[in-house]
Amino acid sequence: MKYFIGIDGGGTKTAFVCYDETNYLVGREILPSCHVLQVGVADAVSILKTGVARLISALPEKNAQIYICAGLAGYGKNVILRKKIEEICNKSFVPYPYLIKSDADIALAGALNGEDGILVIAGTGSIALAKNQAQNTRCGGWGYLFGDEASAYAMGIQLLKVYTKQCDGRMSETVLKNFVKEKCGLSDDYDMIAYVTEVLENKRDRIAKLAMLVYALAEQKEPCALEIYKNAAREIASMICTLAKGFSGRVRVSYTGGVWNAKELLIDEVKALLPEQIELQAPEFDPSDGACILARKQFL
Repeated sequence: MKYFIGIDGGGTKTAFVCYDETNYLVGREILPSCHVLQVGVADAVSILKTGVARLISALPEKNAQIYICAGLAGYGKNVILRKKIEEICNKSFVPYPYLIKSDADIALAGALNGEDGILVIAGTGSIALAKNQAQNTRCGGWGYLFGDEASAYAMGIQLLKVYTKQCDGRMSETVLKNFVKEKCGLSDDYDMIAYVTEVLENKRDRIAKLAMLVYALAEQKEPCALEIYKNAAREIASMICTLAKGFSGRVRVSYTGGVWNAKELLIDEVKALLPEQIELQAPEFDPSDGACILARKQFL
């Protein structure tokens, strides 16, 4: 019997899953992040080895044929980082045959069950990926300084801009001003400057968490927060429509990332901006399942 282990190595956790050749789910494991920029080489190897060993130990037979696909954060166009990740995988997976992909590749495979289409990732950053007849393309994902327009970071920055404009009268005051002030624990309007630089430390991931305040305000139908979601929807629709030009006929599109947790607040806005031939749907499987799908295609 052949067994396929899929690994999703992201920035917060490492998810492992194992299926047999009949596509029966054998087991799952969750361990801390194996991202080499966060934990170092030795810890990354230890985490990957541990997860794989736990799944193999639970298999019903000895001497099983094991095949692995690992989708790892950081495995992109940076040659030095790619080489380091390849060395980690070699130490972690040999003697088993294995395949290395980016975390985005396995997310796309999982969301669309290995079929052609588009995946929009909107979390701390944002990017859209397309697979079309073995050709992979991308749109967005230029980073937070001059891109990632549909990201939680971008939403957090927009919230801060609205807050400052409401504070000094450039925009009419709404419930947003005092809501943000209270949630951030500010006693004075201008304490926001110190809050961003000292509490949030100008860090991208911390500013991105302000998107949760945008969501809370949008739930209250606050107009500026709703407009921030409309802005995100326009950026997402732009990426989708750009990538869809390479397809003929119906185009399947799915999504992942924390920004999408707003559900209808964002999804309905995006759908309204897409032409009829583009179908936006919830992801079918997790990224770790997507890694198994790619492993099956490679080794079965």
